[in-house]
Amino acid sequence: MQIKITKNINEANLITHDGKFHPDDVFSTVLMSKIVQNPILYRSPVGQIDNENAIIYDVGFGKFDHHTPNAEYRPNSKIKYCSFGLLWRQYGHEYLQKNIKTPDLETLYHAIEDKLIKQIDGIDNGLFPQIIADYELLDLDQIIDSYNLTWDEEGDSDQNFLRALEIADQIFNNIIHKLNSTIKANIIVEQKINDVKDNILILDQYMPYNDAIFNSQNPKAREIKVIILPSNRGGYNVKPITISRDSKELLLNFPSQYRGLHDEELAKVSGIKTAKFVHLSGFLGSTETLEDAIKLAKQAIDNKE
Repeated sequence: MQIKITKNINEANLITHDGKFHPDDVFSTVLMSKIVQNPILYRSPVGQIDNENAIIYDVGFGKFDHHTPNAEYRPNSKIKYCSFGLLWRQYGHEYLQKNIKTPDLETLYHAIEDKLIKQIDGIDNGLFPQIIADYELLDLDQIIDSYNLTWDEEGDSDQNFLRALEIADQIFNNIIHKLNSTIKANIIVEQKINDVKDNILILDQYMPYNDAIFNSQNPKAREIKVIILPSNRGGYNVKPITISRDSKELLLNFPSQYRGLHDEELAKVSGIKTAKFVHLSGFLGSTETLEDAIKLAKQAIDNKE
């Protein structure tokens, strides 16, 4: 990305706060660097800012600052907009229309909000998720914070901010690319749902499918119990679906004596000549041929354990 940081406020066309930076001001700057031509950023002390030629955010108490008593909440939500959310609402459609080729711009716009922007809105406004885990998670807020100067370190915070921008720019671009790819896959999967037979959905290539299946209004989507699709390692993957889009619990499973077996041992137990593998947890099986993948899928469907 191309952006310059200036020490002269009158030279700037973008202004945010100085000092310690966070995902809000970093990702806001990433977005605005894609909107304005020749972006020049001034990182200002907190307070009123007088520059009519610049877009000012996360500082200055203006249109794109959320540190005011009348800060906006998202519709029907406990989450306030942060500056990134406000800027995305103003400029997000414009950015996507000019830069991203997508079959469904509106779906992509809201998917980006759900995947990235609402998280930054919430965290920057003090709403932290309650996560129970046996290990410490490294979240987006901590990743961006790792680029700030430490307490015992001297240096130019602007240079650290530029390094954080590079990482945030990659994350922003990757998320949009992946979400747009999923939208394209959803269109293909939705069409394939019409061909469901014997509770099996067969796809011609590897692609994400969960969103399409669980969001589909096609009654045949409710019939699906197993997915078969080509493996990027060769052969075919056989995957029982989960009970819901966000669950890890499988709707059904392979026979218990198959799980954890490979190659000849699995072929002998299952009676399927090209059976290659069934994962110990049962979420994945594989075969060398499509014909055998269908056989393995039917055995999972018929399993009454």
